[in-house]
Amino acid sequence: MSSVVIHEYRIPIKGVGRKIIYHFSDTHITEYDALSDENERLCAIEDTREWEGLRLGFARDHGASWDERQLVSAGEHLKNLLSAAGDGDAVVLAGDICDNMSGANLRFLNSALGELSVPFVAVCGNHERAEEFPDGMHFSGMKKPVQVADLGDVILFGIDNARRQISAEQNRALLEVLAYGKPVIVVMHVPVRTEGNAEKFEICGEYFQLNHSKASAEVYEFIDIIKENSGKIAAVLAGHLHFADNSEIAPGVMQYVSDQGILGNLNRYVIGE
Repeated sequence: MSSVVIHEYRIPIKGVGRKIIYHFSDTHITEYDALSDENERLCAIEDTREWEGLRLGFARDHGASWDERQLVSAGEHLKNLLSAAGDGDAVVLAGDICDNMSGANLRFLNSALGELSVPFVAVCGNHERAEEFPDGMHFSGMKKPVQVADLGDVILFGIDNARRQISAEQNRALLEVLAYGKPVIVVMHVPVRTEGNAEKFEICGEYFQLNHSKASAEVYEFIDIIKENSGKIAAVLAGHLHFADNSEIAPGVMQYVSDQGILGNLNRYVIGE
């Protein structure tokens, strides 16, 4: 039986042909392999043990259900998630795919993405470092502050906000993409606190939100761009929380935060007319 739990959503977009987009985050893979030294091997074993408890703690604290099928390793979850997403038109990996930037984790991720036959956008999470991603890998796009994937009649716009920051350069890039006139789906790791999720975020703390009390002017400019272009932005896809949350950033612009991938959660969006 598959460890993957699929959550279905519908995003109607006028003028866009029917497409399937998959979205997950926070798999926190903790691998070691034949090339690992002893320290990397021991750290991977310890990190794996820690996440076996942490993932269930997040589920318990936020009332998420799970069963024994979901208690496989993080690496197996990643492979299963990508396999399940392979029948879609694109896949979104919204950060913290690796728990740390070890050589084994990067090799594992590169191998797993090498099996994927559809376009994908993968952005950094707070457990990852853009500057440490090597060149020449399937995931090397994660080094960039923004990524753009044109799916024909809709655009995926990936933005690295893993440090809870947005730059003026990233805001300019978003405005340039919006000027193309195609619907845009924004992909990022750290979600926005909204009126609909404010109570949950109050409990979680500012570490889990982009628009925290010390956020820069560029962060609020980014949110304003989304609000002012609500007719062009079809959705925002995020992670980081380790529980599912769906709320509007602006009227008609839903932010979908995926539940933790380390328990096999996968969002499936049917978009278009």
